[in-house]
Amino acid sequence: MWPFSSGYPTRTPESVASQTFDYIVVGGGTAGCVLASKLSEDPNVSVLLLERGPVVDTWASKVPLLSVDYRPPTAPKYGWLAAPLAAAVGTPPLEMISGKLLGGTSKINAFVYARSVPGEYNAWAEAGRTGWSWEEVEPYFKGMENVLSYKNPHRGDKGPWKLRKIDTVFFENTPAVIKATSALDIPFLDEANDPSAPSTFCNRADLALNEKGQRQSTFDAFLPPEVAWKRQKNLFVVPQVVVSKLDLQPSANGTRAVGVYFQRDSITGGSSATQFYVSARHEIVLCSGAIASPQVLMLSGVGPAEHLREHNIPVVKDLPGVGSELQDHVGIPLIYRIPPDDSLYKLERSPLFGLKEMLKYIFFGRGIFLFPNPQLFVFAQSQYLDQDFKTVLPDASASNAHLASNVPDIEIMHIPYCAWEFRKLKDDEGAMSFFCVLLKPHSRGTVRLTSVDPCSRPACDLNFLSDARDWPTLRKAVRLGLALGRKVEEGGYPLGNMLQPEDESDAGIDAFVRKSVRTTYHYSSTCRMAPEAEGGVVDDELRVHGIEGLRIADASIFPTIPATHLQAPAAMVAARCADFLKNARFSK
Repeated sequence: MWPFSSGYPTRTPESVASQTFDYIVVGGGTAGCVLASKLSEDPNVSVLLLERGPVVDTWASKVPLLSVDYRPPTAPKYGWLAAPLAAAVGTPPLEMISGKLLGGTSKINAFVYARSVPGEYNAWAEAGRTGWSWEEVEPYFKGMENVLSYKNPHRGDKGPWKLRKIDTVFFENTPAVIKATSALDIPFLDEANDPSAPSTFCNRADLALNEKGQRQSTFDAFLPPEVAWKRQKNLFVVPQVVVSKLDLQPSANGTRAVGVYFQRDSITGGSSATQFYVSARHEIVLCSGAIASPQVLMLSGVGPAEHLREHNIPVVKDLPGVGSELQDHVGIPLIYRIPPDDSLYKLERSPLFGLKEMLKYIFFGRGIFLFPNPQLFVFAQSQYLDQDFKTVLPDASASNAHLASNVPDIEIMHIPYCAWEFRKLKDDEGAMSFFCVLLKPHSRGTVRLTSVDPCSRPACDLNFLSDARDWPTLRKAVRLGLALGRKVEEGGYPLGNMLQPEDESDAGIDAFVRKSVRTTYHYSSTCRMAPEAEGGVVDDELRVHGIEGLRIADASIFPTIPATHLQAPAAMVAARCADFLKNARFSK
């Protein structure tokens, strides 16, 4: 699946063992690539990047439609089952997926670049997170960006991360959905990342694509081969290794992280029992994501004391918040039958069409292989939906996206294929989905160790639908999706029901939600940025409470899950962390 690989300057575990580096970055995923790149800009600073997955820098890995397919067993991913949902008894356990390669999930996701509305970060600031208001984080978004599609004073055009908007209409159902959103008084926006835009809107989204139509993961944007080769004297990338634990030693102020023990990943061959050790001159940063970052902490003796004792791990720091606030966006698919040639299934059923589109992509960088899976994104505020599910704003302030009270809590993704894997289509069927998403869930799950073996995946309980406050908003999300479907049909586009609730009563929708609930693979908040007394794991400068020389910079630190797709906010956190580290070094 991943042909035409190019060379990349990686190091072996033996070549770096027993050495000291200025900074050690644990995890080369979405955030880790950004942080390692930012830190290694200074040729006098040595940076070691440890990544569990391989380096995948191939032609196919840059083709949008090919690289977003994480289903094949050979795809570079982690895949494991979450705990059964107590609120959805009888529903098969949900499969959790994240990228396992340099660049992480940004190499296999739908490559959507969305900052979230300014009110998201103003809410963090209002909750006491100093330095995280919109005014303070916006420069980090701008600094990363190189927006190719339009000019806007609030967008960046000099950063390494190339972004585009694709206006090509691949399917006739796309304009039909835009027309339907307009009928529900949801405005269509050309530029949803504009901070002056309202909180309720429909748009095509910015996509992480370059001018050639190639995927721009954080690996491609921040640590491509040319950057890695240029910095090989001070940037050391070691793939296919897994961190066993951190070396935490007593210090004058309590405990300090001084080094990292790691081994080869057990699936790559070699002796997985052979331990290697590296030390940090300044600091260690975990960028392993919302599942693995708490796992590394717990393996190192930092986490809920009782749980650590269950695994006979000596408790270095009792920090109950580690792995205790897992959040994800809950998704409910509504599936409609549509003409077979007006969906992505046309590629599967017409080899000639597929060949034509592939040639169009290869020679011109155009066509359906630019496909971002979701074609449209609708964001709404449940508080302003009337009985007909039109958006009715009581006054001008209700559209002010800078207010924390106006953060959207519903998203509906328009996807021209069946977004429910248990429904198999007939040869004469096409399918379109409205994927209805709860953006601000109250339910919280957990990440817990299953073993002291670092190669074992931890136990994850998503715990969806466990908080009663989630149900009214989720019902509104499903009803808004159904209202969109009716408006599409009223506009003349042929729709047939394939997977919807039997009726729109609360009981009917609740039963439908329980049997069809899905994950959106947006895991976050397992090492929250908050005071320790409030269940936090890191402070406002991403330092782990009670441990010197250790920070976390990935989606696990979000105080609450952002109401958006997570790769842009995670990258922003990493860029922010780089400045924290530089300031700390220069202030000594």
